[in-house]
Amino acid sequence: MKVLYGALLSCAWACCAVAQTPHLVSGRVTEAGTSVALSDVEVSLPELHLGTVSDSTGRFVLSVPVSGRFVVQFTRLGHESRFMLLHLGQDDPAALDVQLVRRTLELRQAEVIGTQVLAPERVDRSVVQLDPRESTRQGALSLSDAIATLPGVSQLTTGPGISKPVVRGLSGNRVQVNMLGQRFDNQQWQDEHGLGLSDLGIGSVQVIKGPAALQYGSDAVGGVVNVREEAPAPVGTRIQQARLGVFGNTGGISVSYGMRRSGERNWWRLAAGADSHGDYAEGGGQRVLNSRFAQYNAKASYGWRHGRWTHADHVHLSFSQFGFVFDTLARSQEDPRYSRSFAGPHHQVGFVVVGSENVRYGEVTKWTLNAGLNTNRRQEQEGGNTISLDMLLNSASLLAQAATRIGPGTTWTNGVALLAQDNTNFGSRIIVPDAGTLEAGLFSFIRSERERLTVEAGARLDGRHISTRPTRQLNPPASPVAPFDRTWTTVNGSVGLAWQATEKLRFRLNASTGFRSANLAELSSNGLHEGTSRFEIGDPDLDLERVLALELGGAFTVRNWLDLDLSAYRNAFQGFIFLAPTGTEYIGFPVHRFLQQDATLQGGEAGIGVHPEVLPRWELTASYATVRGTRADGQHLPFMPADRVRTDLRYSPKDGAYLRAGVQQVLEQDRPAEFETRTPSYTLLALGAGIRIERQALTWDLAVYGNNLTDARYVDHLSRYKYLGFFDMGRNVGLSLQLTFH
Repeated sequence: MKVLYGALLSCAWACCAVAQTPHLVSGRVTEAGTSVALSDVEVSLPELHLGTVSDSTGRFVLSVPVSGRFVVQFTRLGHESRFMLLHLGQDDPAALDVQLVRRTLELRQAEVIGTQVLAPERVDRSVVQLDPRESTRQGALSLSDAIATLPGVSQLTTGPGISKPVVRGLSGNRVQVNMLGQRFDNQQWQDEHGLGLSDLGIGSVQVIKGPAALQYGSDAVGGVVNVREEAPAPVGTRIQQARLGVFGNTGGISVSYGMRRSGERNWWRLAAGADSHGDYAEGGGQRVLNSRFAQYNAKASYGWRHGRWTHADHVHLSFSQFGFVFDTLARSQEDPRYSRSFAGPHHQVGFVVVGSENVRYGEVTKWTLNAGLNTNRRQEQEGGNTISLDMLLNSASLLAQAATRIGPGTTWTNGVALLAQDNTNFGSRIIVPDAGTLEAGLFSFIRSERERLTVEAGARLDGRHISTRPTRQLNPPASPVAPFDRTWTTVNGSVGLAWQATEKLRFRLNASTGFRSANLAELSSNGLHEGTSRFEIGDPDLDLERVLALELGGAFTVRNWLDLDLSAYRNAFQGFIFLAPTGTEYIGFPVHRFLQQDATLQGGEAGIGVHPEVLPRWELTASYATVRGTRADGQHLPFMPADRVRTDLRYSPKDGAYLRAGVQQVLEQDRPAEFETRTPSYTLLALGAGIRIERQALTWDLAVYGNNLTDARYVDHLSRYKYLGFFDMGRNVGLSLQLTFH
């Protein structure tokens, strides 16, 4: 990897020798309907890590160092984001006249699909977006907790500290996570292994719903979670942010500090944060012993722009601890109410992610080369103050692609993606073997954008090889699971379109395939996992899991006061892999085996936003999501989320201030899998308020919130604590404070 990194730098300096005259992008931003000049509008080109802000007259000037086609986005608190496609050639574009519509909610960024930066209306599939700042104001305990508020997204939880996103009923190795220009892997094959990411330094999170193998390769059968870093500071500025969060239910506290600075040619950022929570209390006030958790993070980035070249390096360090909760309170020694001690049974996870993103803009071709390293150490201490489970996963990835303009509005992209992984056990207890994985993909797709129609189609060839090594405990002479070598190859494709039928109506249609090979646990596990209270046995002969997905969606807008969005989908799986009980026990634990069968998932989402022109400071949003999953034998698939309705009413008495009330209604889940039980319906009430105070050199953002205000005693169908007899979190009241120094 050092040789590769040196080659990248050498190539960078060679390319930098080609100078290019900068383009000046200028204009003025006003409010639609009033023509009032808008200051502090963030004007940015996300693809180039470049931005500025408008002045008191609404005017802005931005120097762009390279030619090409770029999405420029305009964002401002209390206004709807605007996206424009700029063609920067020999001549600078005319001054832009931009109008932003007043909105009370935080608004979205440009979409990122693979390495493409797209305006939302040009995307041919369902993509939802999260603003972490808004989630912080509403008391989200983790990034997964925040993502679960999006339509069609839920979370599989093992208490409030351990959770992973569930996209349209799929999770784990069926949902790929990307950050810092690479795939992020943290042993997500196990139910109680959470996502493990905080919102430190995060600008937005985008969830692509449905298969996305064309751009992302294996494991993206259910969707993709793109974690996007915050943008660099506007050119010529330095921004510092300090944040404090307080959580009443867990006695939790969250603190962070970050600094960003940007010049004409380079930029950098630093950030560090810590989160610490005691045990949570379920509805009614009963404490759940040893459900505590803590996380510590640090990040750094450095980037530069010169000539036709842009470059960014990132590093992310993280360490987390999570207490084990057992099926009887007697197995945990009671200590002070908000104790942070991890002297009892717990697991801890540390990871380091290093990424390098490099882009060169030629006359007609954009070259991208991304490289990354990821090391993940997972340890479990099950009592006696000794480590039992100890796994180290190392990953290295490389993405190289060329996007060539072959006609007006048409781009042909070709590329290769490589991944190498190695898993090694160091502990006394082993549940998956020592193994190495190699993966390679070749892809090609064409994207054509016309005035009202965008079409994209392509294909991808992937190969994946897994080789396990003889591993103590897993492979004794009488073991049903022996070391093996497996190789899979598959071809996938996608075709989709986004059609702006009228100014008010647009449609999207997509047909895609996806795949994944069975993971190490499904292929070769042969042991007890304390976190699941099961003895699991894998099958090394499992075939590829394939999916064909169809999705139809549409959006309708009425005079800027009504927004409707609808999506319907059907996913047909060939060889869906699932864990099933055998009806036998081993040393007192139920034995489960991994099996395979065809399956179907289908469902839909609906969203509505009402912002009346006669009541411009009021906004009502609501969403509904449903999914049904069944195997070919008629049995329901496990961990299918219940239907849910979310409603949020918000009033902004003035710019930067708001009052909100939210209701989440989760219906009964009466379609349990063969080893599940029904889950009753429940309703949660939330209230919140916030204010933003701006001074010349300092901005205050203060928010207070209350979740589950009725202290409802409930459990979600996707809570793994349900079968241990514990309910989910009760009333939680807290606050969030952020100070921004300009």
